[in-house]
Amino acid sequence: MTGYAQPVRTVVFGDSTRMEEMSRRQAQMDQLVEQKGKVTDADAIKAIDNLIRKLKQTMMVTLSGTITFQADGRPLSGAAIFVDGLKYGNNSDQNGRYYLQFPPGKYKVTVRYLGMVPISIRLAIYDNGVQDFEMSEKPEVLEEVVISATSQEDRIKEPISGMAKLNVTEIKRIPALMGEVDVIKSIQLMPGVNSVGEGSAGFNVRGGRIDQNLILMDGGQIFNSSHALGLLSNFNSDVVEDFTLYKGNVPAQFGGRASSVLDVRTRSGSFEKFKFRGGIGVLSSRLAIEGPIWKDHTSFLVGTRFSYSDWILKMVGNTDVRQSSASFYDVNGNITHRFSKKNTLNLTYYLGNDYFKYSQEFGYDYTTQLFNLKWKSILGDHWSSTFSAVSGSYASKLYDYNPIQAKSLSNGIDYNQLKEDVLFTVEGKHAVNFGVDMNYYGGRPEISNPYGNSSATVSKRVEKDRGREWGFYVNEEFTMSPKITISAGLRFSLFQNLGADTVYSYQPGVPKSVFTIVDTTYYSRDQVIQTYSGFEPRLSASYSISDHSSIKMSYNRMRQYIHLISNSTAATPVDIWQVSNPHIRPQVADNYSLGYFRNTDNKMYDLSAEAFYKTTQNLVEYKDFAQLLLNRHLETELLQGQGKAYGLELFARKNTGIWTGWVSYTFMRSFIQVAGASPAETVNQGKWYPTNYDKPHTFNLTASRKAGRTSRFGVNFTYSTGRPVTALTSSYLGGTTAIPVFSDRNQYRIPDYWRVDISLTINSVFKKFDDNLIFSIYNLFGRRNAYSIYYQQPEFSTIPESYRLSILGSIIPSITYNLSF
Repeated sequence: MTGYAQPVRTVVFGDSTRMEEMSRRQAQMDQLVEQKGKVTDADAIKAIDNLIRKLKQTMMVTLSGTITFQADGRPLSGAAIFVDGLKYGNNSDQNGRYYLQFPPGKYKVTVRYLGMVPISIRLAIYDNGVQDFEMSEKPEVLEEVVISATSQEDRIKEPISGMAKLNVTEIKRIPALMGEVDVIKSIQLMPGVNSVGEGSAGFNVRGGRIDQNLILMDGGQIFNSSHALGLLSNFNSDVVEDFTLYKGNVPAQFGGRASSVLDVRTRSGSFEKFKFRGGIGVLSSRLAIEGPIWKDHTSFLVGTRFSYSDWILKMVGNTDVRQSSASFYDVNGNITHRFSKKNTLNLTYYLGNDYFKYSQEFGYDYTTQLFNLKWKSILGDHWSSTFSAVSGSYASKLYDYNPIQAKSLSNGIDYNQLKEDVLFTVEGKHAVNFGVDMNYYGGRPEISNPYGNSSATVSKRVEKDRGREWGFYVNEEFTMSPKITISAGLRFSLFQNLGADTVYSYQPGVPKSVFTIVDTTYYSRDQVIQTYSGFEPRLSASYSISDHSSIKMSYNRMRQYIHLISNSTAATPVDIWQVSNPHIRPQVADNYSLGYFRNTDNKMYDLSAEAFYKTTQNLVEYKDFAQLLLNRHLETELLQGQGKAYGLELFARKNTGIWTGWVSYTFMRSFIQVAGASPAETVNQGKWYPTNYDKPHTFNLTASRKAGRTSRFGVNFTYSTGRPVTALTSSYLGGTTAIPVFSDRNQYRIPDYWRVDISLTINSVFKKFDDNLIFSIYNLFGRRNAYSIYYQQPEFSTIPESYRLSILGSIIPSITYNLSF
């Protein structure tokens, strides 16, 4: 393999006196072993074994230290460090620290991290030692590409099941819409993850809803993770360091959602020199600038993206499309100050905005903001602390341009968080996280105002609920034996629905409606209206069958106190985030998984098969034709039921070679049951029915191949079963009016979905620069994949006819030029 490596140097820990002491202990060990072979008394043998064990413990040495990125000093989490000859290694923790324990002697120690130059040292160690490593970035090598972010051995022994960790280097090889490297689109190529269709915001994990995913950027929650109504994500690849998706076992330090966690980390700027990187495309561009404010102490990073796609819309033949407009921008800011090697302060800011207008009919305008202050402190050899304070908001507006009914409707949510997390590690064998977090959710009022001078609408305002969520947790990862590794945790969550609010009481035994209100109770500001709480155990274990294979199993209980209220198939920007209250109970999910994981002897391939089963209580569903916006009695339109999901995930990845990539297949079913006390509060006669996002079969292939000395070819193929819909089965005339008759909920399906994308990346376009040119074609065969089926009554007919709605029903080519210097 062609690559880069730093010179190998020699490091010595322990002097000649220590070496002589170790030699004496080894001689004592040899004598005890010899003596043991000469005795037959069981008690004597046991006593000798105890002496040998104690002597072995005194003969072990510990090597520890921190692995950081040379350019900006940030710790590298998950860096692999190996001791050649012992078949032994470990990974750095979230603070970049590592611990190794082994017999004294001479070894070669190697440190690897994806995208970095490997470091090797010759180690002569006879006493405990501390060795830090600073890694530097390397150019991409096309002759052979390694796509694994962590070592194969660590993925086999890692106790957390259902975890996928990727970084930007890996996802840059995936063909993408508009040439944009995209976090959300890349995880949708992994098993167990899909979406309801093109142009839909959010993603579904193992049969869960989109609001059941906790999406974090540097620890702060993101409530809408998409730009362009779901075509791109909020995460700028120029500032993202790495991201981890937890879809099986979720460590106890994460809470508040019932399905998965997507943890995205952005990087700090360089402490040593100024750097610029960016890209120019046909629809959007981006720019990132970083560098030192105070060399070796304070750095900054600013990244931005913006689109200019209207010129393409003006070229479309359809008049409505020509009169439409679409744009987005986002800004990431980061300031990091190192007070010392042990204390770091980090400030991050994110602002994202989208605007979309369709002809003279409707439009959206939505904005996400996030501010995060984080203090990291290393308290000792085994202790570290991270304190964070987060403030965020999501605000949206819907515009209706109908001249008589023209109006703007705004809503949103404010969010604040305080969190203290403490990490305790013991020589790489134990890692204990414990801490507390507090989240405040404040729903912004729904406000409708007339839009334009000719509008006949009137203003309306509906206040929304507020809530406070506490979480107390402890989680430990430890090695029970050479074959068994365990991650065990416990979280206790408590939620309080807060005033000021007016709570309605309804007549028992009958459906809730404005006509069955029997009492009202007013609660003053910050008065506790309703409290929910409960324990959330988390357990995952890995049993190593051999050095190349393992079995993993996990169980999670997760509680969710905030819900996305939407009766559309895909989330829209004005859907409501609603906290739990006396009428809307929190969701409680129990997740089970069992999997087999293997890599081949030459470490070229990773293989896995994982089965999962999930039950969920208190899923929010809706009455037929529910009115959700500007509704002061929202609970009268909502129902709550139980859900279940189960499936099998198959995954095969090729890590090295001219061709790299992966293949994934997911069989998954997702159902819901709503059996209320009356027919008005029951769906489908109380029988189980498929969810909107139930897709039994999903297949993904992504591959990358060297093409010449400086180029790379990439291809994606994705297929999935069509999602369920509620179909119009017949209609009849009531006078001159056609009255439709619909099927049971979600009893039919839209056509199956498939798509092929390709890309060609040419590196070193100009020899003096670090640059590349990306040609990509999204939807190579121009397939008009159905997003939905809708019905319209023809002009000269009383019978509605069905029509297919396609979001991206044509070939979308793009060219992007990227430059870094």
